[in-house]
Parts: sequence; C-alpha cells; structure tokens
Amino acid sequence: MIKLPQGWEWKSLGEICEVIMGQSPSGNCIFNKDKNKDLIEFHQGKIAFSDKYIKKSDFVTSDIRKIAKKNSVVLCVRAPVGEVNIASEDIAIGRGLCSLNGVKINNEFLFFYLLTLKKYFNDNSTGSTFKAINVKTIKETKIPLPPLQEQERIVGILDESFAKIDESIKILEQDLLNLDELMQGALQKAFNPLKDNAKENYKLPQGWEWKSLGEICEVIMGQSPSGNCIFNKDKNKDLIEFHQGKIAFSDKYIKKSDFVTSDIRKIAKKNSVVLCVRAPVGEVNIASEDIAIGRGLCSLNGVKINNEFLFFYLLTLKKYFNDNSTGSTFKAINVKTIKETKIPLPPLQEQEQIASHLDELSSHVKNLKQNYQMQIKNLQELKKSLLDKAFQGRL
Repeated sequence: MIKLPQGWEWKSLGEICEVIMGQSPSGNCIFNKDKNKDLIEFHQGKIAFSDKYIKKSDFVTSDIRKIAKKNSVVLCVRAPVGEVNIASEDIAIGRGLCSLNGVKINNEFLFFYLLTLKKYFNDNSTGSTFKAINVKTIKETKIPLPPLQEQERIVGILDESFAKIDESIKILEQDLLNLDELMQGALQKAFNPLKDNAKENYKLPQGWEWKSLGEICEVIMGQSPSGNCIFNKDKNKDLIEFHQGKIAFSDKYIKKSDFVTSDIRKIAKKNSVVLCVRAPVGEVNIASEDIAIGRGLCSLNGVKINNEFLFFYLLTLKKYFNDNSTGSTFKAINVKTIKETKIPLPPLQEQEQIASHLDELSSHVKNLKQNYQMQIKNLQELKKSLLDKAFQGRL
C-alpha cells in the first residue's frame, strides 16, 4: 500500500459502507415495461453504465427485495465486473449488482475511487461460467480515506475536471461522426453525380452505364483448406482464418498475411477487392498481396473496371448486402447475389479520376480520425492521472 498523507487512513469498505448485494425477485414480480425503456433486469443485474448516473428505471413491482438507495454507489459484481455508477433514485437491484452506501464516507468520493479498481475487481473475481466478485471481497476492499472535508474538496475538483474532459471528448466524438458523414457524402456524390435519389427516375451521366459485377469482374468465392494446411503462425500475427473468413478490415489494405501452406485452394490476387460474404457481411478491402481466402471471403478482380473504383463503390453497399443475405445460423451472401449486383460504370479514365479523388479524401479523413482518436485517448489518460493523484493526496 502507498504511504498516505497525514490525516488519511486505510479503511475497508465493510467498515465504512452499508453493503447490499442484489437479489432476483420472485416469480410474481411485475414490471411496467411500457413506461420503462431503461428497465433494470434483476436476474442478470444489467444496467446502463454509459453515464455517471443511472437513467430513470420507473419500475413497478409487487416484490422488491433489495434496494439501492438514492445517491448510493452501484457496483456491478458480475459481467461486466467492476463497472460503477451512482443511483439517481431508489432502484431495485438484481444479483449482478451491489449497493454501497457510505456511512463514514462521501459517496461521490467512493464512486471516483471505485473507478480505479476495475482491474482489481476483475483480478479478484471467480467463476467458470462467468466471473463474479463476492461480498467478502467487496467488504475487505481497502480505500485510502481522508477527513470528510478533504473528501468533499477532492470530489469538487474531480467533478469539475471530469465535466470539462467529458465535454471535450463529446466534441471529438462528434468530430469523428462528422468525418464519417463527410466520407459518406463524398461517396454518394461520386456514384450519384446527378443527385437523383428516386430509383425509378435514377439517370446516369452521359457515357456511364449499368453493369453487373459478374460482367466486369473475376469472382472467386473462398474455400476452406484441407486438414494438412500449415500456417506460419510465429511469423504471422495477422493470420487470415480460413474457416471463419476473418480478416482485418481496420484499414483500406489488408496487413501482410505471411502464410505458409501446402494446400492453397483459392487466392485473392494482389490489388483485388476482397468482400466479406459472411459475418460481418459487406465489409470490403483491397489485398496488398496474393492471399489465401476462406469460405467467408470473396475476391473481385476487375476485368473492365478499376479495382480502386470498385472498392469505393462497394463501401456504399454494406446495407444492400446485409438486406440480401440469407441464413438462420448466420447471414451470408451467395455468388449469384454478388454477380448480379449492379454498379454505375463511367469510362475508365473517369473511374481513375474518381478513385484518385476518393483515395486522397479517404487518406485525409483517416489521418484526422487518428488524430481525434489520439486526443480522446489522451483525455481518458488524463482522467486516470487525476484519479491517481487524488487518492495519493497530490491533488
């Protein structure tokens, strides 16, 4: 344990809090589901932890067994273990939740300290089916406790600081959404230059024509390898998994696969477009090298089309592919659907110009998004730094 400032002391939660473990209701418990979209589920202990305060539960029940009082701290003791909140009203809690009501501690001070203990609670949880923390672990958890006036001073600083940080994060998250909308708008303009959204009246510019993918592409559906397929896993962290068709779609280009195999059945050629035909249906990429593709992937290599132009157009078709996928266990699109998919095709020179423009914009958007995401990460780290200082008496 760290050395505490003068006047501080280590206390266990059992010493300074009323600890109430949640409990499932009996069978005659009735919820007013029509009035309550943010219903708290007793049996699983689920609750919205997206904000500091729980949304209004507005429940109706004939058998409330365990209550978290208004302003008490609510801790998630089952998956997701360690999430923490403050009750904005009296709420019924199920067996996945625990209420901590301070007797000798400011509840907001307790809330902020528990934010630092998520890893601790996860490390000290047990269970095979799902992880959970028990009442003994909770009650024995130690907290560095200053005098009440100092607790209130620290809470005031953290409240104000977190509010400003959260506002900055909110602005950055909106900036990220704006970038997505910018890219979507550019794609829409590129492939619908006449801005005619009425399908029955949709007209292409002069020189453009509708073509099916089967007419202008070599379409190769992936296939699983035989049992003697060998992968060089030591050299390849970004291994493509044949059987599930998983692939890294986080970037425009697939990372180097670096595979070694004695039985490569289906290949997506370098610079061909790779389409995910099973969950997640409609994701699209470009192969940065020859790669083996499993049954969850499809290769589209343009014969009469620029592959980059094809890549950008397919980015607009994710909903279409999902709407046209079939299957009960998981959704998938078949080769017939792919080959019959239509694309508005300008002359090759114009395809290249459009692809070049979108590529430049995509690169610019990507750089900005990385910048915003880094700023968000830094702000979240600032929160952690403030919490560390607060509970070491350095705030």
